Amino acid sequence: MSKIALLREKFSQFIETADREEYLSYLAALPLYFSWVPTFTWFSKVNKIREVSFYSAINTSLFFSLLVFAQVCSILPWIGNVISNLIHLVSIVFYLFISGFLIYSVRFKKTIEILILSDWVKFLESNLAPIAQLDRVSDYGSEG
Repeated sequence: MSKIALLREKFSQFIETADREEYLSYLAALPLYFSWVPTFTWFSKVNKIREVSFYSAINTSLFFSLLVFAQVCSILPWIGNVISNLIHLVSIVFYLFISGFLIYSVRFKKTIEILILSDWVKFLESNLAPIAQLDRVSDYGSEG
């Protein structure tokens, strides 16, 4: 067997295993800033993947919001840099904690219920999920 055929076989095995719901949920929960976007875009009809994607999106949004708040606090004289650094540290710890909790809940098949973020997830599910499931042909009025 040539090396190219072996690589093709390994790649096809990887694609078959990576296409499962568990691995896509892992991808959405990773602490990479926008790893939830492709999983939500392509697999938004699967409830577990959609829920993990929403939690990850809210987590990323809160992280960037706290970074902007830390930047604004750095303008304060004397104590601004200390407050800014503390807010930055808290935002990193919070971001990694939520991402780790999401990966833990996917790994051990636990239900995800973060009290602070669950209201926002319900809001996103009620407003964004129907938009993601629209029929693209009827969006442009070209059905006939």
